[in-house]
Amino acid sequence: MLGKKGGLDKLVATALVVILSPLVFFGIPTRIAFNEWFIDWEYSKANFPKDRYGLPDDYRKYLAKLGLKAVLSDEGMEEFKRARLPDGRPAFNRREIKHMEDVKNFLSRFFPLVYISVAVSALALIYLRDLRLVGKALIAASLFSLLLTTASAVFSLTNYDLAFELFHNYVFDPYSWKFKYTDTLLRIYPMKFWYDGTIFVVAFAGALCLLSLLLGIILVRYKRSSSDRTLSAVDRP
Repeated sequence: MLGKKGGLDKLVATALVVILSPLVFFGIPTRIAFNEWFIDWEYSKANFPKDRYGLPDDYRKYLAKLGLKAVLSDEGMEEFKRARLPDGRPAFNRREIKHMEDVKNFLSRFFPLVYISVAVSALALIYLRDLRLVGKALIAASLFSLLLTTASAVFSLTNYDLAFELFHNYVFDPYSWKFKYTDTLLRIYPMKFWYDGTIFVVAFAGALCLLSLLLGIILVRYKRSSSDRTLSAVDRP
């Protein structure tokens, strides 16, 4: 597959790029979405659900950003625990706090894993050196991740509730993430928020896969045409 000059080390480097590609292609847009701009964008939409109990959107957005800080830092979590509703009552109950701590623990492992995957993939591509091998590795990784992206998109679009439930049951305690409609987390992060977030990540991941695929094809063709020109020059009398 890698040609005569592609030894076991090249094969391992290519395999690393392919295996780590889902973490890279899905992890990057996920990290981008975990920022305040995404909350602002969601709340700016005309069809974003209003709170059924009358909590103002500005306050919901404030609490949503507080939740974001909570899952990304210890200081944010402490501030989240102290949060209050406009009437002075605690904004979040014990179960909601426990779930956000679970999310924080998951992200504290997931995001570093994404960063490591990006670094290892980049080093593996550099190690391949030969542009044609790099191109082939990018094509294989892109096609592999594009297959997963397509499957994720189809599943999410056809039965998002089930996809949401399966993901949460797999990542978290099956009984820790289900809330009442009166719980603040559901009021500041309605299902539309998570649906839009999923579509954003899947679409962004698909775009990254296609760009990587295009780059891989360009590198393979460039190397091939460069080799052909070299052979033609050698064959001339």
